[in-house]
Amino acid sequence: AADPSILILDHTLATQLIVERGRVVGVAAINLNDGSREEYRAPHTVLATGGAGQLFSHTTNPAVATGDGIALAFEAGAEIADVEFYQFHPTALRMPGAPPFLISEAVRGEGATLRNAAGEAFMNRYDPLGDLAPRDVVARAIVSEMHAAGSDDVVLDCTGINGVDLQARFPGIWTFCHEAGIDMRTQPIPVAPAAHYFMGGVRTDLFGRTSLRGLYACGEAACTGVHGANRLASNSLMETVVFGKRVVEDIAAADTWPAPLAAAESIPFRDGAAPSHEAVQALMWTTAGIERDGAGMRKGLALAANWDAATTSPTRHAHERRQMAIVSRLVLHAALAREESRGAHYRADFPHTDDKHWHRRQVFRRGE
Repeated sequence: AADPSILILDHTLATQLIVERGRVVGVAAINLNDGSREEYRAPHTVLATGGAGQLFSHTTNPAVATGDGIALAFEAGAEIADVEFYQFHPTALRMPGAPPFLISEAVRGEGATLRNAAGEAFMNRYDPLGDLAPRDVVARAIVSEMHAAGSDDVVLDCTGINGVDLQARFPGIWTFCHEAGIDMRTQPIPVAPAAHYFMGGVRTDLFGRTSLRGLYACGEAACTGVHGANRLASNSLMETVVFGKRVVEDIAAADTWPAPLAAAESIPFRDGAAPSHEAVQALMWTTAGIERDGAGMRKGLALAANWDAATTSPTRHAHERRQMAIVSRLVLHAALAREESRGAHYRADFPHTDDKHWHRRQVFRRGE
């Protein structure tokens, strides 16, 4: 049964963190049914708003993953870290009219093979581990093959897997593919990379405490540091469970708080015209996607610099556009500054890892 002490407000959108004397004391919100505005005050506020996959044209994330919590925290003055590191899953279903459903690496682990438009198994040309190479390597290889063939996808061929009941082994994937008209046993699955997981977010310590007293963050909205530059599969579950529990325990304990980082870079924001969802997604996919370069990101950042206008519209989409615009600019700024390739952040103009200059985090806070 539901806990009677917990009140869930449907169709209610948090629009601002309330900060008084350097402490977060609650949230301002809007009731999307009638446009009324409310304030909800509390001694502690927890952001558990998920990721920001909707920044990109292709994503495995749900429609609500628009970076809301990260944008709210940044606007309130909290520190944001590691936002250049966005993981793209290499194998998401790519079919017209179908959402980009994730096809797990476990399918390749059972023996499935990636093939290009000519039917060639190509991964051994990119990495000694072949189809079992790390996600970022596989994603870039697929993009290379797609570009070479002028196609929108490659295929994942499961027809050579022997001794495995695919329906029993992968019931969720089997069902989704079957409903899309694909029999995994006899037909290849069209796949392509899609934005999947945000390693960056609101910087926290090991107890979920942000740089603003009274404000916690956990889950994908947080940057705890446990994922480094390239998340390992299932670490997100560990992060959610462990840090969610630690947040609760810390709230019940003494009210101690870590000091903000003196080295955080201050980024000023100015108002401008908030774009459409599609405009943000198209720009981010082409300039801050799987492969990046300085020229593209400078162009993208010049356009995104005016994408953070305040909105008075009482609609969810208007507020999400603003929040997507803010997080987009943060990602572009951080990715342009990091002149190396590391983990999920790959720059064609700086293809090597540079530990001498870049074996460190980037932390940002809002300036005037």
